[in-house]
Parts: sequence; C-alpha cells; structure tokens
Amino acid sequence: MDGTLTMEPAAKVLPATLEMRGITKTYAGVVALSDVSVDIRPGEVHAILGENGAGKSTLMNVATGGTEPDTGEVLFEGRSVSPLSPKTAADLGIAIVHQHPAVLPDMTVLENLQVALPARLFADGSVAAATRMLERVGLEVDLRERVEALTVAQRHLLEIAKAFAVDPKVLVLDEPTAPLGGAVVDRFFDLIRDCVRAGTAVVYITHRMAEVRELAHRVTVLRDGRVRGTSEVDAISDEELLALIVGRKLESTFPDKLVPAEGADDLRIADLAGQGFVGVSTTAARGAIIGVAGVVGNGQSDLLRALAGLEPFSGTVEIGGTAYTRRELLHRAAYMPADRLSEGLARSLSVRENAAVAALRRFTVGPLLSTAREVKQVGTALASLRVKAASMDAPILSLSGGNQQKVVIARALLSEPVLLIADEPTQGVDVGARADIYAILREASGRGIPVVIASSDTKELEGLCDQVLVMSRGHVVATLTGDEITEERMVHAAVSSRTEAIEAPEALREDRTTGIRRFLRGDYAPSALVATILVVLGAVLVSQNPAFLSDFNISNLLTAATALGFIAMGQNIALLTGGIDLSVGPLAGFLVVIASFFINDGKSPGSVVLGLVLMLATALLVGLINGALIRFARFTPIAATLALYIALGGFALLLRPTQGGYIAQSIQDTVNLSFGPIPLFFLVVVALTVVMEVLLRRRRWGWRLRAVGSEEDAARNIGLNVNRTVVLGYVATSAFVFLGALMLMGQYGIGDPSQGSAYTLTSITAVVLGGTSLLGGRGTFIGPLLGALLLQQVLSATVFLGLGTVFQYFFQGLLILAAAILYTTGRVRRRRRANAL
Repeated sequence: MDGTLTMEPAAKVLPATLEMRGITKTYAGVVALSDVSVDIRPGEVHAILGENGAGKSTLMNVATGGTEPDTGEVLFEGRSVSPLSPKTAADLGIAIVHQHPAVLPDMTVLENLQVALPARLFADGSVAAATRMLERVGLEVDLRERVEALTVAQRHLLEIAKAFAVDPKVLVLDEPTAPLGGAVVDRFFDLIRDCVRAGTAVVYITHRMAEVRELAHRVTVLRDGRVRGTSEVDAISDEELLALIVGRKLESTFPDKLVPAEGADDLRIADLAGQGFVGVSTTAARGAIIGVAGVVGNGQSDLLRALAGLEPFSGTVEIGGTAYTRRELLHRAAYMPADRLSEGLARSLSVRENAAVAALRRFTVGPLLSTAREVKQVGTALASLRVKAASMDAPILSLSGGNQQKVVIARALLSEPVLLIADEPTQGVDVGARADIYAILREASGRGIPVVIASSDTKELEGLCDQVLVMSRGHVVATLTGDEITEERMVHAAVSSRTEAIEAPEALREDRTTGIRRFLRGDYAPSALVATILVVLGAVLVSQNPAFLSDFNISNLLTAATALGFIAMGQNIALLTGGIDLSVGPLAGFLVVIASFFINDGKSPGSVVLGLVLMLATALLVGLINGALIRFARFTPIAATLALYIALGGFALLLRPTQGGYIAQSIQDTVNLSFGPIPLFFLVVVALTVVMEVLLRRRRWGWRLRAVGSEEDAARNIGLNVNRTVVLGYVATSAFVFLGALMLMGQYGIGDPSQGSAYTLTSITAVVLGGTSLLGGRGTFIGPLLGALLLQQVLSATVFLGLGTVFQYFFQGLLILAAAILYTTGRVRRRRRANAL
C-alpha cells in the first residue's frame, strides 16, 4: 500500500466548493508540498491524514491564504482566487481552526471575538452576540477575562467559536479536538454535522482514526508532501490507511510492557497535595510507567507540575530511596508540557539550542562550553529519536509538531533527569511519531528513570502504562495495575466517582477571580497606582512646602508634563505594537529647528503655515521611514529607530550648529496660554488622551494595534494586515511628537539641535510607569500621561525638598525599576498559571 490510491463513488457528485490544483511549496530547498491536488465538496467532511511533516498544515495554510504556494492554483466555487490572503479567504467564507489557536493573550475574550469577526455579527450588541457565540460551543468564561488566563482547552473552544460564528462555506479544522474532553467533543461533532447539513464543506485534519470513521465522508492521505491516496471512508480499511500514512506496516503501536521486579519500588509518592489535588499516594517499581487519567481539568496537570517542582506541594516524593524537595525536583526532574509552543520550546532558538539548553553542563570543558561536544551529543540524541529537520541549526518552528515534540523529549533526556514527566506527550502527533514516542518513553523507563504521563487518550494509557491513577476532582479514585488497566475501567472510575471538589491547602490556594482581582490584573491598575503615588507624593510635598501648590509651580509642572505627555503618547503607540521608537527625542528637537527658520517674529503668515506644514510632513515621513525599515527592510525596532535617532541629530546640527532662530512671541504666547494655573494645551492633551483611550478600547484601530503587539502570528492568521498596522502606528507616533514639538517651541522659544534628545528616555520611562508592556499588546493612553505627570512631579520634588540633581535620576530610576519588576513579574506569573491549567 505504498502507492497512490484513488476511489471515487459512481454517483454524480456536486462541484467542489474549494479546489487546490498542482500546489507546490518549498522552504529553503525542502519540499513541503509537491503537485498536490485536492477538492472539497459542499455538504461533506473531507479528512486529511498524514504524519507530522507530511504537508497537511502547509496545504491548509495555502487554502486559507496564510501561505502562498510556489506553483499551483486555488479555486473557490469554480473560479481562481490566487493569490489568496487570510482576509480574502475570510471574505469568501473560508474559516479555519488552527492547531495552535490564533488567539491574542493580552486581549479579553470579547476583544478577541471583536477583532477577528465582522462588525455585522455584533449588530445587536457586542456582549449579547459574543455570549451566543460561546454558548454555541459550550464555553463558559467571563467575556472580560484576558485570554492569557484561559486554559489550553478554553482557548481552543474560543478559536472554534470564532470559526462557527461566521457560518462559513468552507470550514478547516486542524487537530481541533486535541485538548478537548469527551462531552465537549461530542457537542463539537454535533456542530460539525449541523454545518454539513447546511451545505458547508469541512476539511478535517486529525491523527485519530476513530474521528475519521465517525465524521468523514472522504479521506485524502499525504506523505512527504505528496498525495498518496483519496478514497471514500467506507471503502478503505484502517490497515490500508495506516500503510498509506507511514509507508510501512506498523506491527504494534505500543512497545511491550516490562515485568517489574518484586520489591524493587523506585518511586514513592505519599500524601501529596497542592493546587488542584490532594491525598495522592502510590508506589511504582523500577521500569514502570505511571499514567494519570481522568476527565480533563480534574487535577492531572496540577499533579504533574507539582512533581516537576513547578508548583508548591506538601507531602513526600521519593525516587530511588531519596526524598526530593520542590526545589530539587525543579532542577532534577524533566517536564514535557502539554502546550509545547507556549512552555516547551524557545521559539526564537534553533533545533540544536532547544535540545541543548537544559543540559549545558554536560557540554562544558572547564568553565567554557564546547560547541563540538554539544553538536555531537545533541546530534546523536536527535538522530536516535529520528527527528526530521533540514539541519540542527534550523529554526525550531520550521519543524512539524511531532518533530518539535521529539526535540522536547531530546532536551528532557539530555538533562539526565531523575524523573521524566510528560503531559499529553502525543497531543497533535501523527501515528508514526506516536509509536516512536511510546518507544522512547519505554526505553527511558527501562533505564531506571521513573516516567509519569497524563493523557486524555485512555487507549494510550491502556497500551503504554504499567500503573494508572484515575483522578476525579483532585482525588485519586482508582489505582489500576496489570490487566486492570482497560479503557472501560478508567472511564467508569472517572465518571462514577462521587468525590467532592477539593480545596488546596491554605498556603497553596490560588485566589478566585473577582471584580477587584480582575481590575488589579487589568490595564488600568498601573494607572491607578501611579495616580495614588501622585496624590501621596503631592501631599508630602505640600506638608513640607505649601508653595508646591502655587499657581506658578502648578502651571510650570503641567506645561512641562504636556510636552512630555504628547511625546509619551506617541511612544506608547510604538510600544503597543511590540516595538519602540528611539527617534522621538531627536525628532522633536529637529522639528523645533525647522520651525526656527520659518516661525519667527516679522515672518508672514504664509511662512508660519509653511513651517508648520514642513514640521508635520517631516514628522510623518520619519514615522513612515521607521515603519518601512522595520516591516519591509526587516530591521529590528531598536536598530531602525536608532538609525533615525543619529540621522536626525546630525541633520539638526547641520541646520543649526548652535542655538538660533527665535520662535515668534505670538506662537509662544499661544502655546503657553493658561486658564488660571491650568495651561490650555494641558486640557488639549487630556482630551486627546480620552479620545485615544476610546479608540484603543472601542474601535478596530485600537484592537488591531494591540493584537499585533500581543501575538503577531495570531493577528496575521485572523486576517489583520500586520505591516500596515505597524507602519501606520509609527506614523501616528511621529504625529504625536509633532504635537510635543509645538509645546517645546513655546517652552524654549529657540532652535536648539540638542534640546529634544532627553525626551527619548523620559518618554519610555513615562510609558513604562503608566503600565504599558515592553513586550507589546498591553497598555493604556491614560497611563503615559500620568507617568509624565509623575516624572515632572519628582523633578519638582527635588527642588522643593532641597535635594540635588542626582536625586532626580535616582528617583526616576527607582520608579522605572519598580514598575518593570512589578508589572513584568505579575504578567509572567499569570501566564504560567494559565498554562498550567
């Protein structure tokens, strides 16, 4: 069965909704697809099978516009739609549920739906419409919750909800049930059947043969980027399909179980309790594999993370007669997470670096790392696991899911662990790679490494494990060994249990989400903190020197904060996209230098207008250049904007080697106009802050900006034009710098080539103090304005308290350090909690 199989029904069939003809795609000389032709008909489920790396996901990326083929054509309802983009595909009615959900972790559940779906779907109210979408797939979460706080299964359901919401003509499902439990899967299958009855063409990518039998009408098998067979599901056996998938006959999926020696217990767990589980006790002999079963979310993953030392626990864990603390397990146990992309892989590193990172001490010669030793040992490990990669230095994300998982295993084994822990080790992995992984786990246990795995696939536990702990609501409700390990007994033990939900020990308990806690985890908490500091510091200063509240001081403070506020708001846009703009300070100074030639006393109104137009045009051009360098020339944001930082400083010195060109007094008076102690332009910056905050939270511009900064690949997959969003974001950044430059004209009143440079660092400081993440995707416009006020208040405080200039820098540095630690560590901790679920 190594050739090509084609079997079609004799009856007349409907014309294809989606057809791909002669699709070929290569990456760096490696063929991902070769002359692939597939047609998807209305009212059918067409399963696509194949090993990881066979080309399934690449083909579906071509079908949904995420990947442009080298050759070939995509047809929709009989007409060519090549080249296809994600947005064009969505407009046609092609929806996809990605194997790794295209969700945006820094945005709420509601915002994820709003940014990904057409506005027409929310015509009767965003909350009501979103609630219906989630109810349709059985997802019960608060719409205000950030997606980063959702479990892996909940993120998949959110992805599924987005796809079904548009009632697509073509629905592509890429491993949609991998993290889902039984009842949810049944409901999901009912939704698919409803779509098929309505005439939707469904593409279903899976590694589970049972799902193909239950859902699919036709099946196409890919191997090594080529179509190996297309058939009606009823006309082909499982054995024939497996032979087509792997190109060989699999004698047995599971390796033989070992017969452990009596009285040779190697792993002992006694009365273990932690977040999500309690009272776990068991012993296992040397060479045994322990499985953890149960309905998803009943404490299995919590138990595994505790055994890996990632979460606190009480009780005893003994390996080989030695008791291990949490800290010791953290360094000596090897953990393979269920979500390999979020927790298992360093996505920016190569295959070799990912495999070696946990075992670097093995590759050292004295105090130095031996590259030759690293390459040799990592190469041997990858070869023994049959990892398919263009080279060891290939990007880890260029590998298929199964090969990525093997790299995770290689890293675990290279670290020489005392305990090997695997959570859903074959999730999203093809049948051939599964057999390899089972053999690897069995070999590791045979070498004396205790192996503990959790899996939602009871057949997997039945075939692989020597002992299975069945969990329900955090309790072990059955311990099965030998012939007792059957799918029926595991399911029966899990569903018939009457255990009550447990609470973790008080010291280990996580807080439940409430309105207050959600606020503290939200974007506005940093702004509230900065506002509190402003009030407290102001009260201290007034108590020491009542002149702090004088009209003169308040006016000066607010005027200075206004200029910084405008520039910080621009910097905020760049940071929200995941970038940074180092050129804002020199740009502000350069714009004032331009103004010093045109906006002077005695110059005509035309000259003044021309100067303002040149300033604005220059600002917009700089933003355009920054964006283009980053998105099209592939400069990093730091490199691109640093180049403009230097260039603008040089141009300013060329135009004004020394100070000169006094700004017209009428312009200075206008900029400095006040209502009592409140400057007019401070009211303008406050009003503009409110407008920008509304745009950021309530309009698609803001959602897109945050989406790109939150997760660029996900933003691209949902059809957002990432390049345009980033380029226009940098243009908007420079536009705000133009407004800041107008304030500097009034404050300094003269062209000075060096006067703006300091605003680069102070603008970044104000933005970070205001709570905007340096990683992108999260922040407000209120925060940067409050940060600007706080910085100016600190400068004023050093004067009123009689402190030296050095304290200005000391206080600023202390504030930004505290903000970075507070905001960043809180964010990382929340994401770790979510990934543990």
